[in-house]
Amino acid sequence: MRILSASECISPAIERTKLILFAPFRKGRTWKLSATAYLCRIGTMFFPFPLIYLMFVPAARQAGGMALAAGLVVGLLLLTALFVYLFHVCSRLQFAYFDIVLNRGEFVAPAWRKYGPQSLPWTGIKVLIGTAATLACALPIVAYVRHIIPLLHSMQTMSPGQPPPPEFIGAIFAGYGIIFLVFGPTYLISSLLSDFIVPSLALENTGIAEAFRRMFALIRREPGEFAIYTLLKIGLSFAVYMGALIIWEIGFILITLILEVIFGIIGFVLHLIGVPTIVLIVLAVLIGIVWFVFVTGYTMMLMIGPIFTFLDAYTLYFLGGRYPMLGDLLDRSTPPPTYAYATGYPPPPPTYPPPQSEPPTTPPIPESPPAG
Repeated sequence: MRILSASECISPAIERTKLILFAPFRKGRTWKLSATAYLCRIGTMFFPFPLIYLMFVPAARQAGGMALAAGLVVGLLLLTALFVYLFHVCSRLQFAYFDIVLNRGEFVAPAWRKYGPQSLPWTGIKVLIGTAATLACALPIVAYVRHIIPLLHSMQTMSPGQPPPPEFIGAIFAGYGIIFLVFGPTYLISSLLSDFIVPSLALENTGIAEAFRRMFALIRREPGEFAIYTLLKIGLSFAVYMGALIIWEIGFILITLILEVIFGIIGFVLHLIGVPTIVLIVLAVLIGIVWFVFVTGYTMMLMIGPIFTFLDAYTLYFLGGRYPMLGDLLDRSTPPPTYAYATGYPPPPPTYPPPQSEPPTTPPIPESPPAG
């Protein structure tokens, strides 16, 4: 496989996404793969958010003594352990979905079973990196929380219709700034590490050190192309997500309006024939819950899954020409292109006359003896 530039990887990544999820489209299989692609993202960056609540331990000690404080600490540690386990599951799914995108697989379980030894060290590295980043950001986050809590209490004494104080508005924007400036770059770095580390671990089980060495060697060899890849990945992520979200919202609004009209007519007819109002209200609530669960659990995954699959395929094609083993596997699992020839091309095959059957052979006529 030849080396592709960052921009050249977009078109084959789109085609591979269509092959994996929509060739053919099957509502169960496509949703399963889309949900797997979504869960993989949870395993990208480790952030032990339960530990943030340790800052409330002094307040718990003042309110209920050492027993309450100790119970809070134990509960938070157990919750953190559960969170680490779920993070490892999603991190291992990254290897499984890498295999699915690379080999155009259809089943998650076989790919899941292949990558147990490789996924555990990588999860440990991400836990260490995420914990270190969390500790580095802990002081500004705690300072921000302690600053905004009194502002929230002060708003409870405000009269209805009174605008919030400027300090509160500034604190809200500061919170968005912290999320964007702290968690944005951290997630980007974690995503890039997954892009370049997981292939070496999955295909050759090279070990963490060798995988990092290969990544840094590629960056030193092609710093400009790596920068373009990073910028394009950020831009494509926002552009594709916003486009898909707009299309999804338009479809959701139109279908919801149509369903409201249909069920409204049905409800009006049921009301005319004497169905109690409370029954109609309960039915409307149940139908709304079913519709909400279907929209959030099924259609949202069908919207998000292709985005993440495209980004994974984009990474594979960028690395394919630079990682010969990966490129060979991509070529093997890619069907040959179908070409649309113009009229008259290719030329029709030559026509030959049908083979002629040989005439039957006749025995030779014996010569007559000479006259005496």
